[in-house]
Amino acid sequence: MDDPKDPIMLDTPAEKLGASRRLFLGLAGVGTGAAALSACAAGGGGGGGDEGEDGSGVGTGEGDVSDDNPFGVSGDAKVDVVIFNGGYGDQYAKDAGEKYQEMYPDADVQVSSTVNIQPDLQPRFIGGNPPDLFDNSGAQSMNSGALVGEGSVAEIDQLVEATSLDGGTIKDSLIPGSLAPGTYSGKLYALNYVYTVYAVWFSRKQFEEKGWTPPVTWDDVMTIGEAAKGEDIALFPWGGQNASNYYRELALSMAIKEGGVEVQKNLDRLEPDAFEQDSVVSAYAAIEDAVAAGYFLSGGAGIKHTEAQAQWVTGKAVMYPSGSWIENEQKGITPEDYEMVGVPTPQLSSSGAMPPETIHGTAGEPFFVPSDAANGAGGLEFLRIMLSKEQAQNFSEITSSPTVLKDTIPEGAFGSTALASTNEMITAAGENTFHISHRDWYGLGPDTVTLWTEFLSGALTADQAREREQAMIDAVREDDSIEKFDVPE
Repeated sequence: MDDPKDPIMLDTPAEKLGASRRLFLGLAGVGTGAAALSACAAGGGGGGGDEGEDGSGVGTGEGDVSDDNPFGVSGDAKVDVVIFNGGYGDQYAKDAGEKYQEMYPDADVQVSSTVNIQPDLQPRFIGGNPPDLFDNSGAQSMNSGALVGEGSVAEIDQLVEATSLDGGTIKDSLIPGSLAPGTYSGKLYALNYVYTVYAVWFSRKQFEEKGWTPPVTWDDVMTIGEAAKGEDIALFPWGGQNASNYYRELALSMAIKEGGVEVQKNLDRLEPDAFEQDSVVSAYAAIEDAVAAGYFLSGGAGIKHTEAQAQWVTGKAVMYPSGSWIENEQKGITPEDYEMVGVPTPQLSSSGAMPPETIHGTAGEPFFVPSDAANGAGGLEFLRIMLSKEQAQNFSEITSSPTVLKDTIPEGAFGSTALASTNEMITAAGENTFHISHRDWYGLGPDTVTLWTEFLSGALTADQAREREQAMIDAVREDDSIEKFDVPE
């Protein structure tokens, strides 16, 4: 989750996460911003030693390569790390810096932070003195596609093949699918450090008091909605000004769990009949049923997500679909005894193609090693330290958010019910994960908000909403000026 003060159009964590992915995939040349940045950033292979076979990886340092020092870090070399100081803060990185100092006592370890990544770092790329590692997040992040396209950031496949501080390889210690967002044309350029689970969130205390069972199917959700309505409580709040499309994510996730991952691939491929798939039709009809039943809190069209979420945690609504950043975002508003927990996206039926424990999850907060880094090996080593259980647990304790490292959340989850719940969902899902990309790839966030605000207001039927969504992706598919992205088989 990025800083809520960031001036991004929709100003929601979901949109910012998508924007980071979109910037990564936006190749140089798709717009003047990308071209201008790519002209500033020329790459070479940093690190001072041997590079990969094609010269695009991070070179080894001047130290001796071993399992304990897989990148050949020179013990007295300076390492320069820049962190985005947004919603996660920078303390976790400072703590990783202290560990680096402990491992390399003679090193000059510099960990700085900013909310203005591009304004602060672009001049350094131009001048040929970029940092050794940087966290490319926030509204002022650099155009990652331009950096990748011009070779200004290095491939970092050797990072995940390296030995972890905890033993075994780093790759084997990661949550399944967490490398995908940073992989371009089969090569890893970014290590996304934070893992997000999209779920339906509620108060465990309220459910226990009301005698409600956490929902597994959409029928369960509707049953709770009817019970809540009888007590003058809405089932769902919604922020129509900027986040009505949180319910789009819910609908499409239900459709994918019902019809299988091919549903997601057809959507991301912008197929001509993507919104006519049976499970998509059923999912949109399900949302329409909830609207018709009066289960959505009135007045949502005129408020933002933060106001809707405040309505939810203060008892005006029962459940809310969101990413696992939600507890951290609501700190200071949520009652201390709320006991926020989540469940995976509900099943549309008992015969869905994917099991109930399947989650929509993805990794964010991308870290890059510049090709011209003076100590690229040190940048990789800093990431290796961050990917230790000790540092991953420290991050989660500070932020109430999981990293991409498996099995690092202790039983008590540092007192966070939401973090414990998130960890349980990740563990139960195993390999049963998926991610929906087309909205973020093609910048459809604002248009989908407009459409879904009309839909949730009752101004559109489910069929009309799907027809307009299909027209939206048809326009992208037929526009040759828009770079299209490959969908893995």
